[in-house]
Amino acid sequence: MNKFNTYLPNIDYDELKELCMNRGESIQYRKGDFFAKAGEVSHYIGYVESGIFRYSVFNATERKSYNIGFAFRDEFVADYPGCIYGLPSETDIQALKIAKVYICRADGLAELYEKTPDKQRLARTNAEQLFFQTWTRYIEIFSLTPEERYKKLLDRCPDILQEIPLKEVASFLKITPTHMSRIRRKLLGRYR
Repeated sequence: MNKFNTYLPNIDYDELKELCMNRGESIQYRKGDFFAKAGEVSHYIGYVESGIFRYSVFNATERKSYNIGFAFRDEFVADYPGCIYGLPSETDIQALKIAKVYICRADGLAELYEKTPDKQRLARTNAEQLFFQTWTRYIEIFSLTPEERYKKLLDRCPDILQEIPLKEVASFLKITPTHMSRIRRKLLGRYR
């Protein structure tokens, strides 16, 4: 699922992976276990060796959670702003299936970033790429229809529905599973 998080190809994350694997510990998460909880400070970053995590936020007015992102195998999982600045997380980060993660304290990441100008450049690039991905998603929510968002996601990640349940993908697209089923039927009818 290496095309879901579009920031990854634009950063050199070998040192971050090495940091987690060499200075961290291997933790296994069961389906439903939390990596981070909204309202709590998360002090850890993790390299996902296997499994999938979802990032979700709760809309109090609608009394409903929405998925805002996912982390897959060979990616990183963290409440990045929270662990960098020591702030309470705005998101829940939860395992969607059994996952193995090498976690390390975020202060190790801060130490890495402070070592040399190259590492500071790495920190800046990581932040810029995460911002760009978030900005693009924000724009898509307001500028594309649900059908266009669905098609764009499938163009980028054709196997996503084999990895993530339909209701989780629908939440990410900010539509109901019923609406997503209607879109899927419509598109299937078009391509027969």
